[in-house]
Amino acid sequence: MTLRRHKNRSAAVMAIAAGMFLTAPAALGQQEAYKLEGAWIANLADCPGQISYVLSADSSGRRASGHGSIEVGFSTGAIFGPAFAPIDYTSPLLINVVMTKPDTASFYAVWYGLKKLAAPSPLTAQIVYIAVNTGEFKLVGPGKMETTHNFAFYYPAQDADGDGFPDDGETTPYAFQRTSVDTRLPLPE
Repeated sequence: MTLRRHKNRSAAVMAIAAGMFLTAPAALGQQEAYKLEGAWIANLADCPGQISYVLSADSSGRRASGHGSIEVGFSTGAIFGPAFAPIDYTSPLLINVVMTKPDTASFYAVWYGLKKLAAPSPLTAQIVYIAVNTGEFKLVGPGKMETTHNFAFYYPAQDADGDGFPDDGETTPYAFQRTSVDTRLPLPE
């Protein structure tokens, strides 16, 4: 009976400690614990660009996946010059995120620059480029992140196996780095 009571007490202490650890940012005087989920708008510095995205965290709260769109920027003519053919539109972007520190997360995102095809083609569009964005989110306060983006663009031929990603060992013909301030959409009152 004493051993069972000791085990129950130990389990309760561990649960309380875990709860305190998971909500540490709130306990340290911040308004809310850092969370990856929500709808966000990233405004790029030194570049006319805006990316809107939504993140949904898994049950651990340490990983999230999401999707989004590029609202402004990344005109191939303005950014790449003749490196890539002009595009008509971009696909939605897909994102995976993992927390690496209590206030920091790494991410990987991919999307495609697309050109419309005329009938009688069985396809509606062709891929002009594969865009990859990797980097780090730094949570700086409730509903605010500072993000470092490492943009890399690849030709469709650099995906020989057709899985939608540049093949291992491929070198990007065009890359640049930008930062953004990301703001979570507020909840309605």
